[in-house]
Amino acid sequence: MVEKVYLVRHGHIDTGGEKRYIGQTNLPLDALGLEQAHALSKYFKTIPLDAVFTSPLMRCVQTTRIIASAYEEVEALREINMGNWENMPLREIRARDPQGFEERGRNIEHFTPPQGESFSTLSKRVLEAFHTLTQNYHGTVLIVAHAGVNRVILRHILGVSFEKIFEIKQPYAGVNLLVRDLKKEEWKEALHVKPL
Repeated sequence: MVEKVYLVRHGHIDTGGEKRYIGQTNLPLDALGLEQAHALSKYFKTIPLDAVFTSPLMRCVQTTRIIASAYEEVEALREINMGNWENMPLREIRARDPQGFEERGRNIEHFTPPQGESFSTLSKRVLEAFHTLTQNYHGTVLIVAHAGVNRVILRHILGVSFEKIFEIKQPYAGVNLLVRDLKKEEWKEALHVKPL
């Protein structure tokens, strides 16, 4: 059973200078993101890792490769599927689908963008994978994923409601440390750790 999980968000990506729903759009790291990944590599040099897992999307794989030479891609760790809203600026979605945009704000847990998935669906697939990985491996593991993926894991551990999910900060290249009490078999803390 895993005792510690380092839960990391991938490095910075170029979103064209405006807020977008990137979702599963397969963007690479930009120059800043590569710098951040190298800073993460230095941070993890002194931390023994028993296993490393990553979302299969390019921005996570690039981040992971810089940190560790051996890793496993986990399909269930992909970011939330934003469907027809993928890679669209928020201002454009507000203009095209004001009702849907408002509904998402009111019902973040269950709202599903056209052809996409809800946070509830994301949570189910991510938590199933997280529980499997943390039950079947031992020691300390690293998971490199996305803001949405990391938030549903942290929300679950911290007991935060879906309505407050965006209060869980997930900066690019941010590091969270999850620690489990092995005797009680429960997560006892989730800390945000800022790499140098």
